[in-house]
Amino acid sequence: MATKEQIRKIYALGGELGIKGNGHDDLLHELIYGITGKESVRELNDSEVRAVLSEMYKRKPAAAKRKKSDKEPGDNGMATKEQQALCWRYCYRLKELDPNPESADVFERLAGAIRKVCGTNMVPKTDPFRWVDQDNCSKLIEQLKRYVNTAERRAKRQGDMSG
Repeated sequence: MATKEQIRKIYALGGELGIKGNGHDDLLHELIYGITGKESVRELNDSEVRAVLSEMYKRKPAAAKRKKSDKEPGDNGMATKEQQALCWRYCYRLKELDPNPESADVFERLAGAIRKVCGTNMVPKTDPFRWVDQDNCSKLIEQLKRYVNTAERRAKRQGDMSG
């Protein structure tokens, strides 16, 4: 179990990073769950506390440079607006090309690609790019581009067969 000092440190860092909210439905708890699989800070053991703090310290320099009034994507090394828009465009194109109308929605496609390419389980529903940096977003764009090319070739082959 985490000590009171460890809990205070996690919440203080969460406040500095701007990810601490009220209750357990905030980005701090999503981060903790993504790293440890646990929903409560109190449930963490020493090694889990170290893992969470380590990840938070890695994020601190980028977040410390950011001003409260300046929260533009891309300013802190995270995915830019343009990168995000391109990812969404590719996901909508994949949905268009999908022959099964009841398959995953656009958000689920994007979240799945982020999980696969970036190796993270933390994909907040309100901001799927919250933890995606520019390098990982470039990899994500390339992977989505490959998915679209494959889907377009498949659609063309099926169109040739039916026509």
